[in-house]
Amino acid sequence: MVRSSDLAKLWKPNLSGIELFEARLHRHRFGKHFHEAYTIGFNESGQGYSRHQGVNQVLIPGNFNLINPGEMHTGQVASPDGWTFRNIYIELPLMEQAIEQLEWLGKGQPYFNAPIFNHRSLASLFYSLFESLASSTDLLKQQSLLLELLSQLFQVNGEKSFSLRPAKSESRTVMQVRTYLEEYYSKIISLDELAQLVNLSPYYLIRCFRQQIGCAPHQYQRHCQLLQVKQALQRQEESLAAIATTHGFYDQSHLNRAFKQTYGVTPGNYQKDNSVQYG
Repeated sequence: MVRSSDLAKLWKPNLSGIELFEARLHRHRFGKHFHEAYTIGFNESGQGYSRHQGVNQVLIPGNFNLINPGEMHTGQVASPDGWTFRNIYIELPLMEQAIEQLEWLGKGQPYFNAPIFNHRSLASLFYSLFESLASSTDLLKQQSLLLELLSQLFQVNGEKSFSLRPAKSESRTVMQVRTYLEEYYSKIISLDELAQLVNLSPYYLIRCFRQQIGCAPHQYQRHCQLLQVKQALQRQEESLAAIATTHGFYDQSHLNRAFKQTYGVTPGNYQKDNSVQYG
């Protein structure tokens, strides 16, 4: 029986300090090696085998594979149908920045406790972050999802001392951020920019905003963008491509996906069904 070819891709997205890796392997074996970055991996299908710091590990679908910087490990396929997985590599300077933004109350640099970790509720968050890094230029979304995932992972599989300061209502501050997002809905906004605006740490701001508004700042900005797009579609003064770029989307396809996901129809169909006939 001829085995399928290995497929793999390793690349740097637009967010500095990150590398992405996705693979479907049938033959390849990774020799002993280590990364200078943190590895957050997710096993999608098939099985892999790893020897991690002298301990044998079986990697099955739905499991996270968490590797701290400098930890020696191997990897190879362990099932006849191949092994499919994705990795996010986070370089040390970015991780140090993220820990500062999380306002971690512990000492030193946090590390993952268990290399193999099953927490299915975090799978969707991992995929959201990976897809945003791979295909989006939405900086606020990328930075927010990264902090969300790291916070969750370190709280459930990090050092026991990892904890976050409680979020308060911060009503006036949240309203200031909300107004800013509404005014600059089409602008590329970073999480640091919002945090500096109200003099709060980035992740504390996310938590307070979500507690009061019901969603993260990047989700609220997307909502504002789509509301403005609906009005532009009704006016029918611009092409769909122009509406997309004018209102914060990097192309028409990006707008189509976001609009349909929220409203259930494409922008073109919405425009057609809401056209106004004169004369």
